[in-house]
Amino acid sequence: MRSRIILLVFLIAVTATAHAQFFPYPVQKRTLPNGLDVIVIETPEFRNVLSFNTLILAGSGRENEKGRSGLAHLFEHIIFRHDHDTAKAYQPAIEKMGAFNNAYTWYDVTYYHPLTFTSNLEQLAALEGSRFRELRYSERVFRTEAGAVYGEYRRSASDPGLRIEEVLGDLMYGPAHGYGHSTIGYLDDVQDMPNAYKSAVAFYDTYYRPNNAIVVVAGDVKADEVFSVVEKHFGAWKAKKTPEQPDPKPFNGPKKQHETWESDIPPRVLVAYMVPPYVPGSPEAAAMDVMSDLMGSETAPLYKKLRYEEQVASDMGVDNTSSVGFDARPMSTYVTVAKDKYDTQGRSLLDRIDRDVATAFEGLSWFSSQPDSAARLEAIKSQLRYDILASFNSPANIAENIAMYYRFSRDPQVLEKVAAAIAALKPTDVDAFAKKYFTPKNRVSITLAGKGGAK
Repeated sequence: MRSRIILLVFLIAVTATAHAQFFPYPVQKRTLPNGLDVIVIETPEFRNVLSFNTLILAGSGRENEKGRSGLAHLFEHIIFRHDHDTAKAYQPAIEKMGAFNNAYTWYDVTYYHPLTFTSNLEQLAALEGSRFRELRYSERVFRTEAGAVYGEYRRSASDPGLRIEEVLGDLMYGPAHGYGHSTIGYLDDVQDMPNAYKSAVAFYDTYYRPNNAIVVVAGDVKADEVFSVVEKHFGAWKAKKTPEQPDPKPFNGPKKQHETWESDIPPRVLVAYMVPPYVPGSPEAAAMDVMSDLMGSETAPLYKKLRYEEQVASDMGVDNTSSVGFDARPMSTYVTVAKDKYDTQGRSLLDRIDRDVATAFEGLSWFSSQPDSAARLEAIKSQLRYDILASFNSPANIAENIAMYYRFSRDPQVLEKVAAAIAALKPTDVDAFAKKYFTPKNRVSITLAGKGGAK
């Protein structure tokens, strides 16, 4: 009895609640003795809806063993096969709930996000706790899922975007860091994955730990009940210290590479800059947050030049989501080149677009000197604030937004700090960010075009 009282006092002591002005819901947090953070967002207006999410703070970026890339994504598959071919099989039990159940893997995270009815809370927590706490599967299941990943790679290989991602990782990081390969892994590693059973078990044992995970529950729930149920089913999960991640090394740009695609497709141009780790609430993080709209929206000068004035691009965008990482990550501008213009101008057009993008980004060092810089930035900040708020449109999206920001600082007030940093961002902060990071030494350029077409 005494130990139970001590445990209860400990849990109460590490319970925190944050409810400030930007995020419209209270964020309630409890840390279990094994280090698992549990976040609850009560959203009673979404009647009878339960979003139960488990975030593992490890993705393909933690795959540093040579010849063993793709294991984080493989386990995203395998964990759905928990207790396969037994009376306790995970997948049939989930299906009986009528749950929508899925997951995804990225460089820093693997995210599991079943969605069901509130009445299934106890049963769902028991199933989720079981597969994360003590995953059981056979080597036969492992080999089957490894084959499924190879099939997925072959499908993805038909998209030139995968090839560009692979080249970018190789040029910016190389094989010494987990960011140097795509999430799905190197082709040779994926083909050999059926033989990687021991390495895969070691990856799961190392990173699938409560102190390296976050449970986020949102919906028509009561926080006290959720805390109790999660502690019941996740409390026996054993903690283990995870290894330190090696820092990415400077890659000494600029670097440029051209890729030839087998089929005749609209060419692509990618220009990427290595930017710093994301620190919510910092001026640098706020600068990264606004960059997609500042440089890639339909009102951005670069977009208007390539898309409308010169009509050399059929599509263009700045992906600042992939730059949001625990370590330094690329911020990339993707341009799909107008096929008819490329057919007449050839590689020189790709090189010109590459220069235009680089000139525009590196020119942001003087952004504050532009007559309309303050007005443009204020309009973008206002739109970004609205976009973030508009994304809180379901328990699933609320939980995911919280999880993806919370993972950096484990602060339940993180969204308030993100919003405050965006509000405080000034044109001179954009200047400082560009001077430090949008430089030739931080730049990688990749062009890709089909074998035919250019005359």
